[in-house]
Amino acid sequence: MKTEKKIGVWITMTLAFSMILQVTFAQEQKKQTQPVRMTREQGPQLHHKAATPPPPHADVIAPPPPPSADSQDEPGIPRLDLPGLTGEQKEKIRKTGLDHLKAMTPLKNQVREKRARLQTLLTTMPFDARSADLVAEELGKAGTAILKEMIRHDQELRTLLTPEQQVLFDDRPKPFLHRKHREL
Repeated sequence: MKTEKKIGVWITMTLAFSMILQVTFAQEQKKQTQPVRMTREQGPQLHHKAATPPPPHADVIAPPPPPSADSQDEPGIPRLDLPGLTGEQKEKIRKTGLDHLKAMTPLKNQVREKRARLQTLLTTMPFDARSADLVAEELGKAGTAILKEMIRHDQELRTLLTPEQQVLFDDRPKPFLHRKHREL
C-alpha cells in the first residue's frame, strides 16, 4: 500500500514538473518572437542587441521599395503608385489631392464639432432627446457629404488615367467603401 502511494505521488510530481517545463518553454518561445518593448525609464540605449540577419527562407516577403526620389510627396496627400504615370498626370493628381484636402477639411471639422456636441448632450442632466436626435441627424448629413466628396475625388482621379491605368486603379480597394463614418 505504501509503495502504491509513493508511486502515485511520484507520477503526480513527474506530471506536474513536466507541465511546468512545457509552460516555461512556451513562454520562452513567445518572448523570443515578440518585439522588445521598452519603458521610458529604460530608454533606447539599454536594448542594443546585435542585429542578426533573418534566416534565409523562400517565403520571406521583401519590404516594399522606398519611394522614388522624384516623387514629390506632401503630407496629407496619398501617393498614387500606378505604372506609367507621366509628369503631367502626377502634377494633376497632386493638384486634385490638394483640392480634395481643401474640400474635406471643413467637412471633417463639422463631424468633430457634431461629435463633441453630441457627447456634451449625452452627458448633461436632464437628457434632451430631441436635441440629441437633431445633432445625430446633422452628423449623418456631414458623413454623407464626406462620402460624396470621396466618391467625387475618386472619379476625378480616374478620369486622369489611361484605360490601362484605370483597370489597375479600379482593382484597388476603396477605403471609403469599407470604413464606418467615424471621425476621419
